[in-house]
Amino acid sequence: MGKLVLDEKEVNELMDTFDFSKSVYLQKLESIAKEIKKLDNVQNKQEILAQKLDSYLNIVDKFQFQNEKDMSLNYTTYLAFYASKLDELSQHESIKKIEKIVNRAEKINSVSLVKLVAVIAICHIAILAIYLIKI
Repeated sequence: MGKLVLDEKEVNELMDTFDFSKSVYLQKLESIAKEIKKLDNVQNKQEILAQKLDSYLNIVDKFQFQNEKDMSLNYTTYLAFYASKLDELSQHESIKKIEKIVNRAEKINSVSLVKLVAVIAICHIAILAIYLIKI
């Protein structure tokens, strides 16, 4: 295979006329960069999960008690931790939306029950009226 020798002027002309946006290598490089960003996101999420796991393990380690006093103290710590997690969970918008949906369903159910009772009462009155008219 022979060598290709270009002088500086020819190199400059090639660089000026070369369309980097159409370069296959540039497209491959961009796709590799996207994959690297995805890997960075995965790595960040792994680090976050590892930190959370450490905090949970610290709580679990506190359950290795020697006597009843330690047990009650650690159980209190566990309950406080559990309560804080429940508070965090109740702060989420999706939980609030679900609560609203359940409340609306309960209202609809109660209104439907009232309507059903009213229909039954009207039917009962109508049957009594028909019975009294026949007598």
